Amino acid sequence: MKALVFEDIGQLVYREFSDPEGDFIVRVEGCGICGTDLKTYQKGHHFFPPPTILGHEFYASIVKVPTASKYTVGDRVVVAPYFECGECEHCKRGLLAQCTQKHFVSGAFCEYVAIPDNYDKGIYKIPRSETGAPKQDVAVYSLVEPLACVLHGVERLHVRPSNKVLVVGGGPMGILFALYFQQQAVPVVVIEPNAERRTQITAWGIECKKPGECDASQFDNIIVAVNKAELLAEYVRTIASGGTVLAFSGVKKSEAFIIDSHAIHYREVTLTGCSGFGLPDFIKALELISKHVSHYSKLITHVLPLSEGERAFSLLEQGKAFKIVLTP
Repeated sequence: MKALVFEDIGQLVYREFSDPEGDFIVRVEGCGICGTDLKTYQKGHHFFPPPTILGHEFYASIVKVPTASKYTVGDRVVVAPYFECGECEHCKRGLLAQCTQKHFVSGAFCEYVAIPDNYDKGIYKIPRSETGAPKQDVAVYSLVEPLACVLHGVERLHVRPSNKVLVVGGGPMGILFALYFQQQAVPVVVIEPNAERRTQITAWGIECKKPGECDASQFDNIIVAVNKAELLAEYVRTIASGGTVLAFSGVKKSEAFIIDSHAIHYREVTLTGCSGFGLPDFIKALELISKHVSHYSKLITHVLPLSEGERAFSLLEQGKAFKIVLTP
């Protein structure tokens, strides 16, 4: 099979591999490039030492199933890149995203992926698109995993009918938040410094402003979807009283920041964070996307062949794309 291999920082190689072996094999139909993939390509990542195959936001068709499986060859599925064990202390406390014994599947920037034994809980059938459907309408199922992460973040907020939400950062994850709130009829504003992105976001009917143009005190929930610790401190200080600031993008352990204790104590501001998802989030994300294909598929600006992986990563580095899906 062909695969796009992360060989070293800044190096991706499209080359031949042996087909994977196993009782449960899927053919990847598309896999989205996420922020972690891009960061790994640019700087490396301790979870993904090279050489390795990246990619985890994928949908596929089944080509081989074990005996007595509830799936059949030809089923189109979306595969969770991991799911919780349900038995560790974190799972027992309801902290599914913090599970310490997650089940994982391998990288999907390739033609075929072997599904581990006992992975049925992480695989879900999806509707078959109509013949001739736009590529984005099929590729939208690559957004199930990132939307699951967004939904997990939404659970950490306190969104009421009268609330306004501010999303800081108009990248793919920030826009997924905005699309979700737009679909839920919750007023939302995005802050984004890139003029081209602001134009596109506005064209989607989402209010988008430059940094410095928004009064944070007018918002009850603020999502920081860029990895700048100083912004967390700023928005805790300036958000409306009783508001919640969500640290969605990860920041380095070394990036300490000073929190306004007056805002926390006297104005009852909450600072919280989130990471990853649990299977209930994944299932809900699949349901939302299946019902609102055209709404979410607009985020996918490029569908490119896997052989053009280097070009795809370059487009993302230059900020010339929102979401790119690679197809084998």
